[in-house]
Amino acid sequence: MNECEQAGMLGAYHDGEMSPDRRVDFEQHLRQCPQCAAELARIVRLTGLLGCLGGQEMPRSSLDRLHGAVDLLPSAGIIRMARGLTAVAAMILVVCMIGLTRQAPARGSLSGMPLWEAEVVTQESVEPPSSGPEELWASWVVQDLSRRGEYD
Repeated sequence: MNECEQAGMLGAYHDGEMSPDRRVDFEQHLRQCPQCAAELARIVRLTGLLGCLGGQEMPRSSLDRLHGAVDLLPSAGIIRMARGLTAVAAMILVVCMIGLTRQAPARGSLSGMPLWEAEVVTQESVEPPSSGPEELWASWVVQDLSRRGEYD
């Protein structure tokens, strides 16, 4: 493995993608760096071997199918993202619904709950105990809130 900092430039040099000034500087580096020179020699040999193989022409039907698939890539990414976000939203909804059902008190466990909250949760009229001003005030609030729409 080549650990030279300029090893990443070998491909650009081999493919002729460097500017003439940069190419001259890189050729000087190749004369001084045996690792890069050896790596370039391997790239040149590999290119020669692959060039000897020759290529077969791709059938027109396969080429058309490939072009069609490439044209669909941007929309496929959006569709994949939408499916993923929909799945996440559904999981959040399920978790929230499970949490809400676990938080809802059973009908027998309303004793520790404030009167107005017990009436809202059960949607039934709860008789206030006749002890203390807090319970009377809560009863008044519940009665007032039960007049839905009378003031609108």
